[in-house]
Amino acid sequence: MGAPAVIQTAPGLALYERMCSAIAECVAVDEAKDIRDKALALEAYYRQARNLDAEREAANVRLRAERRVGELLKDLARADHADAGRASGLARAVNASPEDTRSISEQAMPKGPSPYASALYEHGISRQTAHKFQALANIPEADFERALKAPEKPSTKGVIARATVREPTPAPRVPDDALWLWGRLRDFERDGYFSADPSRLLRQMTDAMRADVLRLAPLVADFLNSLEAEHEPV
Repeated sequence: MGAPAVIQTAPGLALYERMCSAIAECVAVDEAKDIRDKALALEAYYRQARNLDAEREAANVRLRAERRVGELLKDLARADHADAGRASGLARAVNASPEDTRSISEQAMPKGPSPYASALYEHGISRQTAHKFQALANIPEADFERALKAPEKPSTKGVIARATVREPTPAPRVPDDALWLWGRLRDFERDGYFSADPSRLLRQMTDAMRADVLRLAPLVADFLNSLEAEHEPV
């Protein structure tokens, strides 16, 4: 089956959109693989031409096609597993011995390579490459699209790595009153009040200011002592 038509002469964005649409229409491995190979060639051409924007668009198309190849290969792999499961179920249904089970499975399973293995062989896809394409297919669509928009030009390995990295769990938000207390104590330290002369500071205040300080200082001391007591080992 041939690949969906792709207008090779379409410039820039038109070519990009045309190829992306063609990828979505692919229903067979060879269709998606053909578009992938064309995009790879375009990517190399634009790299030589030093057209960075076009090279990135071609890389995006290539990765979308590789992801589609991976989706189609996953379907073939699931079909292989389903055939094996049906053969195993048939053997259990007749209470076959281990030797008979193998015989029934061999008869129930189709002869020759599986569709999955045949697809890899026919289209020159190594098992390692097939694994990468299926890894792309396993990435949630939102994560895949986000990886394509990363600052650097996307690559198969890079997209897989970026999509599998979990965002760090944000630290719990510290309440405003706890932040305020921490900040004020840091201010005392930074501004040198722990080593300042209390008598000098009091003499420089007005009577009203001095009265407030003398009234509040014991309360502050009690509060700070309670903080220290809260942290003492039991």
